[in-house]
This record gives sequence, structure tokens and C-alpha cells, in this order.
Amino acid sequence: MIEGSDRRIKKTKKQLREAFTKLLRDKDLRDITVRELTECADVNRSTFYLHYKDIYDFYEQMELQVLNSFHNVFEKHEKEKKQGISLAIILDLFKFLAENADICNVILNSDDHSFLSKVIELAKPSDPKEWQAILGNVDPKLYEYHYSFITSGCIGLLKTWFAAGMKESPAEMAKLAQKLMGNRSSI
Repeated sequence: MIEGSDRRIKKTKKQLREAFTKLLRDKDLRDITVRELTECADVNRSTFYLHYKDIYDFYEQMELQVLNSFHNVFEKHEKEKKQGISLAIILDLFKFLAENADICNVILNSDDHSFLSKVIELAKPSDPKEWQAILGNVDPKLYEYHYSFITSGCIGLLKTWFAAGMKESPAEMAKLAQKLMGNRSSI
């Protein structure tokens, strides 16, 4: 592929994403048409159809990109996860959220919680040692309850941060999240 062509594709996809998040603030996904999206993004409909089957395919591909990015953050810190959720993991997550605030904010405030459920499941500890590193000496029968409580609090924290205009830096929010989760491990 020619470099200029790749740049144009990235620019087009960025325009579509920005227009899409703008439309999602006011409408449900099912109410957004390809025509409306492409007009808002100032992109030709045929260009849209070169990359996506329909509006749902577009949303799924955006969702997949965000999920892959979350996964990459957790993979980057795979060894650290065994000792608990470090400030470094939380900081990288908040940096990602800040860089992708447009789509993350819309997803967090959406009535469709399937994406959020996927992110929560992705972050869930995979073995007893990880659970213990995060929660400490807690009865294993209560792991799910603790995890549900922590993730619900984190979602509320993010919603409040976005709604307040993200005045605090990702570093400040990471420290606050770590403190609220009761995790005192350091970088």
C-alpha cells in the first residue's frame, strides 16, 4: 500500500470515528444511518462501504480496536498482575482512556453494557494468585463480589471524570483509583 493512501485511510477512519461519537451522544446506535454518519464526517458513502458492511460492522470494529488496546495494556503488565494491580497498569489505562475519551465516554454512558462487560471480563484475574494479590486474604467464595464492587466503583469514577471535563491528569486519576481500590502497591 502506498504511504499516502494509508494516511488517507487513517484520516478517513478518524473522521468517521469523530462523527460517530458525536452522533452517539444524541442517538442510539440503531438510530444512526450510514448516510447520516458519512455526511457528518464529510466522507463519501462508497468510501465507508470499502471498509465496513454497515453501521453495526463499523461499531464492532471500533469496539474491537478499543478492546485490543485494553488487552495490550494488560499484556504489557502481565508479570505485574501476579503481584496485584500496580500504579503502572492503572496509569497506562487512564492514559489510554484520556487519549480515547471521545469513544470511551460514549461507551460508558451507553445503555448497551455489552462492551463494558467485555472490558470487565478482560481485566478479571485469571487464577487464585492474581485474586489474592488484588484482594488480599479474602474468602475465595467472595472474589466475584469484591471484583464487582471494585469494577462498579471504577466505572463510576470514570463517568465522573469524563462528566467533569477530565480536569485531573491521568496520573492523578490513577493514584486516586489505586487509593480508592485500597491497593497500596507502587510502581
